[in-house]
Amino acid sequence: MKKVLFDKIINTEKTDLYDNQFLFEYLSQDSIESWLEVIFMSDLLEEKKNIEILEKVKQKPAMYSNVYSPEDELEIFKELFEDAIKNNKKIHIVWVTLDEEIKILEKYYEELWFLREDINCFAPDFSLALVTVSVNIENLIWKGSDYKAQRENIFFNPPIRESWQTKAMFKWINRWVIAWIHLSSPSDRRELEEGIKEFLSNCIREEKILSLTLAKVLKFNLNQIWFIWEEKELIISY
Repeated sequence: MKKVLFDKIINTEKTDLYDNQFLFEYLSQDSIESWLEVIFMSDLLEEKKNIEILEKVKQKPAMYSNVYSPEDELEIFKELFEDAIKNNKKIHIVWVTLDEEIKILEKYYEELWFLREDINCFAPDFSLALVTVSVNIENLIWKGSDYKAQRENIFFNPPIRESWQTKAMFKWINRWVIAWIHLSSPSDRRELEEGIKEFLSNCIREEKILSLTLAKVLKFNLNQIWFIWEEKELIISY
């Protein structure tokens, strides 16, 4: 087994050197402590829940995305972002879903000189950024076309967006703008946990997310923002 660290992969003692398993560490939401303000987008979006659309979802499940509309989410994000910049306040926003949100963040990170032109990616020092964000694992696994088959299984808040928005989240992970992947599945939902492991395995096999990048967005980027948490282990086959 190989352990994936911030900038290298090492063999772990007393394990098979030739197996196909990576050992990652990740942040457990249950034990987050931080000196900066952590904001859950779901809490603010719940106040804007569209009950009228929710009543139509049984017949047209894809409409669920507008129960918590992208327009409302973007408006909330802009307000949070502008307030943080204006008042020199450090915040971390959990669970963004929109390409438009990350483009705002991208422009800000360019102004902080985080863009490396030689690799056309960002190399942010998250301790210096006033605003950092996370994407939820479900918003990487699913896309809008899955509503028809999955229905209430993927009725999250914030919701699953259109497929191009899902692809955008991968783009911004790999350009090193999104700081964290939020693993939110409850420990008693065993089949969901196994589904997450299989999804992440496929991401590594298909090189949708490189192993070192995955290690950063599961744990190490949050080190820079001085998050304190109980470290949990995640074994991923590749």
